[in-house]
Amino acid sequence: MRFFLSLIIIFYFSPLYAEEVPAGYVAKWDVAPLSEEDYNVVDNKECRSFSSVLTEAKTEWPHTSAFKIINDTLILFIEGYNKQEKLQADKVVVWPDYSSSEWYVLMGYQNCFVKWIKIQPDNIHSIINEGRKVLEGKV
Repeated sequence: MRFFLSLIIIFYFSPLYAEEVPAGYVAKWDVAPLSEEDYNVVDNKECRSFSSVLTEAKTEWPHTSAFKIINDTLILFIEGYNKQEKLQADKVVVWPDYSSSEWYVLMGYQNCFVKWIKIQPDNIHSIINEGRKVLEGKV
């Protein structure tokens, strides 16, 4: 009886712990949590503010912790993405969607929203790996 009760408790609380680490891939990436500064809306008459898009996303998914790709991983992601489609970006934010196998990736440049894609985490990792190949001159 004790064994079954333990199993029930583990299965009941395991989704809560699963959301703390979005995927094994993320442990290999340079990432940082979003800060309050990332949500500061700077009005720009020429474009839709990236910060305002993040604020809208936070309102829609308040229970999900998004993170930004930074440092070398950001450079590798942009290089890898540029193999498919030209992308000018200096910010890439991943918004995990735990209810599906695809995550939202929001991209911005100079606080302007550029685009978003819905993609599986392993495909994000593949884009980063393609960027590594490009920078190493293997492609």
